[in-house]
Amino acid sequence: MTLSKADILDFAQRNDPQYFHIDEEAARSGPFGRLIASGFHTLTAVWIEWIRMDVLGRDCLGGMGMEHMAWKLPVFPDDTLHGTLTVLKTHKLNNKKGILTLGIEVSNQNDKLVMSCETAILVRVS
Repeated sequence: MTLSKADILDFAQRNDPQYFHIDEEAARSGPFGRLIASGFHTLTAVWIEWIRMDVLGRDCLGGMGMEHMAWKLPVFPDDTLHGTLTVLKTHKLNNKKGILTLGIEVSNQNDKLVMSCETAILVRVS
């Protein structure tokens, strides 16, 4: 998905109103030289698409947490992002539930890694 300037401003104004996310003029003198997306926006943008794709379906019983969150490169307006989910580990708790540990990587249109993390999800075992 592509994050437009309007998308970045809207998300940041509601969720992460730091100057380099919400003020183009101030962002020019900031560490990135221009407006950037919130790292949380980067994560949620791809997560929303996976949910729409029904990747976890009804087997997902809820998230348990995230670890190793790393924002590697800034995301600028009109960058196109794609995400990769990798199953890192499975752990069966009982005959009904287990834990699925996923690696998340988000890259931009130049195939440069912009963020990564791991997430543990409680899942139904069938």
